Amino acid sequence: MIWESWYWKQPLLEMADRLEHLKTSSALSDEELAQVERDIFIGFYSVRKLLEAPAKITDKTRHLSIPLQKHSNLKRVTWRNNHRLDELYDLSKAGLERRDVIFVCGRIIHSFVFAPCMSEGGGLDGAFFSSDLDKDKCLYLISIDEVISLFRQVGNDDPCEIKWSRDPETGKETLIVK
Repeated sequence: MIWESWYWKQPLLEMADRLEHLKTSSALSDEELAQVERDIFIGFYSVRKLLEAPAKITDKTRHLSIPLQKHSNLKRVTWRNNHRLDELYDLSKAGLERRDVIFVCGRIIHSFVFAPCMSEGGGLDGAFFSSDLDKDKCLYLISIDEVISLFRQVGNDDPCEIKWSRDPETGKETLIVK
């Protein structure tokens, strides 16, 4: 349970700033690539924990839909070949798909395949990912702009109105956070 959400949200804003800076780099060092991995994994874990905590995030943020590129699988993915994205997935064609934020968090946190995607200029463009559930079906790509936007939205999300009610007949509870 998250008691004070500021300590989870503030680092998300710092991660967004670091990722923003890496977009314009001409080439990323191994240390910077490791930082990208840490920021994305820890950031999406933090987002998921905040989403799961009652009244820490507004319903507007909780119900975000994130656009992803989706590449179809070409052959079986194993721990021995999961770094050979160009052999495993059709990177020449991408479908577009929108997924809710909790789906994206889960798939990145439990990724079997994960790799930063670099722009032609060498900067950070996004992240490829696929979980152990999806690895033999598809590979997703989230743009770094979407990651930055999500981290900033969650990091700056400060609920100011909470309504809770319980139906006296069914006992069903409703929580609305604005």
